[in-house]
Amino acid sequence: MPQELKVIQDFYDFMLWLIQHTEKFPRHQRYSLGIAMENRLQRILELLLRAKYSREKAAFLNDANMELEVLRFQVRLAKDLKALPINSHGHAAEVMQGIGAQIGGWLASKGRRA
Repeated sequence: MPQELKVIQDFYDFMLWLIQHTEKFPRHQRYSLGIAMENRLQRILELLLRAKYSREKAAFLNDANMELEVLRFQVRLAKDLKALPINSHGHAAEVMQGIGAQIGGWLASKGRRA
């Protein structure tokens, strides 16, 4: 099986990790914020895969960056609501920063930085 693009593999691993945490949210946050976060994760994965297979990658990568920014705030909200432990928030913030940098690098390599 061929190696996946690093940003996609890193995002998939993060997605798996975060979904395991949203499943543990208190009931009210699970069925509002948790589901919204999981939907956003799936959207970002879709955008990264579309970018991988598209000639016009910039639009998909810019959209993925925007969705990642919204996810950052959702993760922060989960921490502030005490649905996500502070140490887990720190890990998530670090991973999302790295993924954002990879998306930015991918955009820059295409000469389409927005």
